[in-house]
Amino acid sequence: MTKTFFSAAILSLSFLGASAVQAQELGYPPEVAQTSQVSAEQVRAEAVAARQAGEIFDGEQDQTAHFAPASLTRAQVQAELRQARAAGDVQPGEQDPSLVSQG
Repeated sequence: MTKTFFSAAILSLSFLGASAVQAQELGYPPEVAQTSQVSAEQVRAEAVAARQAGEIFDGEQDQTAHFAPASLTRAQVQAELRQARAAGDVQPGEQDPSLVSQG
């Protein structure tokens, strides 16, 4: 029992030592003292101005997407859809009717 107890004690102490080593800071890269020449308010104002000018991008892309202007309004598209449904040009569902009729 004494032999097992001492083995377990040595093993636990070695784990404690390993965790203490990992808790220390690496010291790389060395700390560099940095001082700012502008105030926090100036930085915030510059950030707001850059966002309004479109210079700050959201997400992982480096450019924002440019969309073409719509030639029809939403109401016009909905009216066309109603006309197409009334004429029987639009089939309900997600399948192509020609594929369904082939079996």
